[in-house]
Amino acid sequence: MENKYATEYRKGSRWNQNPDQLYKYMECKLCGAFESVGESTEAVTCTECVNEMCDPPEIKSNRNSGKPSGWHFMKQFVDKGGNVYHKGVEQPKLKGTLQPTEIKKKKRLSKKEKQKYIQDAAVAVLGLKKELKGLRWKKDKKIVQQQIKNYNKVIGGKFTDSLVSKLFS
Repeated sequence: MENKYATEYRKGSRWNQNPDQLYKYMECKLCGAFESVGESTEAVTCTECVNEMCDPPEIKSNRNSGKPSGWHFMKQFVDKGGNVYHKGVEQPKLKGTLQPTEIKKKKRLSKKEKQKYIQDAAVAVLGLKKELKGLRWKKDKKIVQQQIKNYNKVIGGKFTDSLVSKLFS
């Protein structure tokens, strides 16, 4: 089969080509630039020509709705405009009848605070393990083992509010 377009064989020069091997290059149908192609290729269109043929991609940006994340999972949510939502479904009959929902943001722990909790938990585990050796009764051992388990969660990086307040208050 004879090609209508100019063809050349060149040594590999790109990062993913072997410099000792020959690669087939063919002239673009539209602009005439040479592109690397496979052995059975009959015609090629270069990337620049394809980009000119296509529209640019649409970039969608997420707009902030003014509602907190997870509002549609709440049993009842009232936004600043007085709109009432039950599990994410608007209830127009109830508009303006309820006060807006107050959202309480949780205080996030800093890296230093987390390191301090981990260090305190490790010290506590060491003391509890020493105490566990001296215990005789199974009911007493279970309590200490549960405390060790909770401290090990903190050492593993799980910082739930209830666990931290229970262990470090």
